[in-house]
Amino acid sequence: MIIMKLKGKHVWLALLIVITIAGIYAYREYNRKPADLSNVASQSSTTADSLVMLFEKDELKANALYLGKAIDVTGVIAEITNQKDTIINVTLGKKDDMHRVSCLMDVQHINDVKTYKESDMIKLRGICNGYLMDVELNRCVVIK
Repeated sequence: MIIMKLKGKHVWLALLIVITIAGIYAYREYNRKPADLSNVASQSSTTADSLVMLFEKDELKANALYLGKAIDVTGVIAEITNQKDTIINVTLGKKDDMHRVSCLMDVQHINDVKTYKESDMIKLRGICNGYLMDVELNRCVVIK
């Protein structure tokens, strides 16, 4: 009887330890932030104009090359949209173009883009999310 009680206590202790470790792991994963792209190597480098042309010409091929990957894009700033310093979107390309590259800046790197203005040349790294009206990049950082 005493041996059975000891084994039962050990089982409950082991179960409690496993549940605690699983809870800590789940909490850390739930609160994990995405990687800072300034420390991530880009998988490709291109210009804004050639990126837009590729998506216009063959979206399936462009998706295979760029979708979900960190890419560096160089281009002329057509527009900077600043919504109360919480969301900054940099649009690359010519103002007259129907389709451009839309780069949503990473919150941690908003101040890096404030030194730029329209018609400046800039190089940004972001995750390609595909093609809607523009080629969409998220979590962008300025590459110097």
